[in-house]
Amino acid sequence: MSFPPPEAAAAESTRAPSWSAQRLLSSPHRLCFFWAGVQWAVSAGWWAAELLAGPRTGDSQHLVPLVAWHGLWFSLGAMPLFVAGFVFTAGPRWLHTTPIGTRQLCVGVGLFSAGWLLALPLTGVDARAVAAMLLAAAIGQSLLVERVLALLRTGRSGERVHVALITIAMAAMALTLLAAALALATGCVEWLQPLAQAGLWCGPVLVFVAASHRMLPFLGDGLWPALDRGWPHWPLWLLVSLVPVQAVGALLPNMAPLPLWLRFVGFGHLAVVCVASAGLTLRWVGHPAMRTPMLRMLFGAALWWLLALLLLTAAALPALSDESARRLGLAGLHALGMGYLGGTLLTMATRVSAAHQGIARAIDGVARLLYMVLQTAVLARLCALLWPQAASVWLPAAAVAWSFVTAFWLLRHGRWLGQPPRARSRSSQSPIIAAIEKR
Repeated sequence: MSFPPPEAAAAESTRAPSWSAQRLLSSPHRLCFFWAGVQWAVSAGWWAAELLAGPRTGDSQHLVPLVAWHGLWFSLGAMPLFVAGFVFTAGPRWLHTTPIGTRQLCVGVGLFSAGWLLALPLTGVDARAVAAMLLAAAIGQSLLVERVLALLRTGRSGERVHVALITIAMAAMALTLLAAALALATGCVEWLQPLAQAGLWCGPVLVFVAASHRMLPFLGDGLWPALDRGWPHWPLWLLVSLVPVQAVGALLPNMAPLPLWLRFVGFGHLAVVCVASAGLTLRWVGHPAMRTPMLRMLFGAALWWLLALLLLTAAALPALSDESARRLGLAGLHALGMGYLGGTLLTMATRVSAAHQGIARAIDGVARLLYMVLQTAVLARLCALLWPQAASVWLPAAAVAWSFVTAFWLLRHGRWLGQPPRARSRSSQSPIIAAIEKR
């Protein structure tokens, strides 16, 4: 009997374990994050290709408007599955209840993913076919909402407020997809853009505000202790108040021009939330915890939240011209979606997938590189909006940079998600990071 040489045995022991689709069914975050990563990379790659290829021709009566489709897909494509992976991982711990089995999520995740991915080649064929695919995605999302409601029903104790807000956001995303399918089926394509904007606020923004208040220090309590005692969780409710106001503000102009007094009310509301957010966030400047790479990255994303609110507040000034308000408003939405949501998502999804894979150092050189490229993409996108003379350069550059981040994240983390976890190694970490993980 012969034995392999020691060098061959050592190489075999250090070889990375093989990828298996069956491994995606071992935990909710693996299944949801993998298909969310696919949506993220495909949507970003499609948009970069469209911008580089230039305008296409065709019968506009049967085509989905590309800009509106881009907004809808970026708002409600990858985000709902990332949210599902997060809530089915952290939710049972928050509610002290039994986790949901991954196989119970397969139909919902499958319908949602198939609906979006099959809709892509149909956007140049017939809007009604795309509507059917969005209906499938809405049904899939509704099945995931039903599973979260099951968590809430069986939860014995714990923090229900934040999970309830996330559940409302997931339901709002399903309703937005249903409304978008109806708009496409009836030929009311002018509703896609406002629906995408309203869905962004009612869905991902509401989720991230609730989760940030629950897990992260930047938008949490502690700024004014007296106010904390009299109005518990006041930062949460103040920030959440933005969601219905901004969603209604996105939908109303499609029905009737906004009266001047309502524009002043919207401006004042945004200004109050902007000032409060600045106080909550900037108190962490120079804090010793900011030496931790993960917290620095999350703090950078929180600064995009501030800039987004500042731009949206400026856009709401009644004295501005329509074109200036439009550009500032779009800049605020991109700072919000790409900077705050994108930066927070990249950091937290990287941390969750790495930690569950047994990788002690999640925020390594590759993660920091992707984060910096993401920042570059956001800056380029804002330059395209605020410096329109050079938009033909900045806009494709932003799309290519964003596509690079999403594709690289999928290639790296998609491989981890399909592999068995490694043996955990001991490593020191910030007490705040440890507290976040316990939460």
